[in-house]
Amino acid sequence: MALINNNHGKFFSPQQSYMGYIFIACGIFACYYSLNTLFLIIPGGFLAFTYTGSLIDTDNKRLKPYTAYFGIFKSGKWIEANQFSRFKIIKSNRTYTSYSRGGVRLDINNCDLRLILLKKEGNKSVVVNLFSNLEDAQKEMEELKRTLLNEPDNI
Repeated sequence: MALINNNHGKFFSPQQSYMGYIFIACGIFACYYSLNTLFLIIPGGFLAFTYTGSLIDTDNKRLKPYTAYFGIFKSGKWIEANQFSRFKIIKSNRTYTSYSRGGVRLDINNCDLRLILLKKEGNKSVVVNLFSNLEDAQKEMEELKRTLLNEPDNI
């Protein structure tokens, strides 16, 4: 079974992931005084280590978008590739905003290209992979067209 595992990155924003690391550190440090503070480690591990991704099974022609809770437990359903009709590359601009104690706005911008597989109706989609440049995304799209959708090469 040929599986391709594409990691899409953290599920939560950078600020929330950082807060998870703070929870873990505080839970470990404060357990010297009270063992009840070990319960800070559970939400901290959830915030810090949860990520999303997709598994592609090229032999059985199916894919599975998943969320890995705590970085370990993968949750998602397998979807047959014959339900999809085409690929699309979109530019994703995400902005994470937080505010300092003085009310100053702090923005973190994240820009990437997403290779998306669209259903025949065009209303449902699955993110297959994330890329930083267009050439890599187009190369991956052509390869997956041949393996998943059985489309011939464009010569």
